[in-house]
Amino acid sequence: MSIMGKRILFWSAFTLLLLLLPISCTKAPINGALDGQWEVVEVSPTPTEIIIDQRLFYNFSLQVCDLTYYGSLFTQGNMVYTGETLWLEFPFVRKEKDIQTLKQYGILTNPVTFNVEFKDKHHLILYNDDSTVELVKH
Repeated sequence: MSIMGKRILFWSAFTLLLLLLPISCTKAPINGALDGQWEVVEVSPTPTEIIIDQRLFYNFSLQVCDLTYYGSLFTQGNMVYTGETLWLEFPFVRKEKDIQTLKQYGILTNPVTFNVEFKDKHHLILYNDDSTVELVKH
C-alpha cells in the first residue's frame, strides 16, 4: 500500500472514531429506573401527626435524595442504591418537628434502609421491618 493510501486509511479511521465518540458517551441515569420524581401514595403505618398537608415526593438523582412537597424542598439526603436496597440518611434533620415529618415519608429512623421492589416502571414499593411506602413515578 502506498504512503498516500495509508494516510487516507488513517484519516478515514480517525474521522470515523471521532464521529462515533459522542454516541458512546451518552449519559444514562446511574440508578436506573429509580432515578426521577416519585409521589408518595401510601405509607404504612399511617403517621399519627401530619406536619405537611400536601402531596409528598421522593426525588432520586445520582447519590442524592430530595424529599419535597408540592414544589418545595423539605430536606436533602445522601443515598446509596444497590438495585435491591436503598440506604438514606438526612443529616439536616435534627428538630423534633422534622423527625415527625420524616414519618410522613415512611422514614421512622435516620438513617434508614429500605428494600426496593418495582411493581412495574411506574410503581415502586420501599419497605423494611418498620414501614412500607408505596410510590408512583411522575
